[in-house]
Amino acid sequence: MVNSGQFNVIGEPFIDIYKQGMLSSHDVRITQRNFNQVFDSLSQNSLQQPVFVKDMAYHVTPFISDSQILSAQHTFLIRDPNLSIPSLYKMRENFHENETGFTGQSTLFKRIYNVTGNKPFIVDAECLIRSSIKTVGRYFDSIDRVMPRGILDWPPGSRDDWKGRESWHVDAINSSGFVDTKRDIKTKPLP
Repeated sequence: MVNSGQFNVIGEPFIDIYKQGMLSSHDVRITQRNFNQVFDSLSQNSLQQPVFVKDMAYHVTPFISDSQILSAQHTFLIRDPNLSIPSLYKMRENFHENETGFTGQSTLFKRIYNVTGNKPFIVDAECLIRSSIKTVGRYFDSIDRVMPRGILDWPPGSRDDWKGRESWHVDAINSSGFVDTKRDIKTKPLP
């Protein structure tokens, strides 16, 4: 999406708020206020240029309101658990079940559907890798935009919003396009 030039792309703006909420659950109002401030800031920024936010559903699910759901378009990126869980385990052996993202995605997907009456667009990671042009084209069609030429090729490098989390983005930092990395995933041992 960065490479499209059409969006201000923000990666995981709610991760720290989610962590704060987990650490200080005694004062949910402060965490909710912080979430709303970030959401409002993103909404304000979208008046200048459309904003594309990539975040984990479980970071957002506890805090997002119905009106916030209605004010945005929603897309879900899914991945086969046989690939995503070993990948997560490689990064963090002692992960919490919520960090797999499945419960958060299911909960948020159902809520968005109930609030909007529309099913959010779903991108399967394996389809994105195998059929990038077709998958990204379908995505752009779903948001009523033309897919720009060259969007699937980008220069390698990090992003400011990955600062402090570069270890989670090593493959992306070193990439210049979508690459099938599942051959590197070891399914044993698993928790």
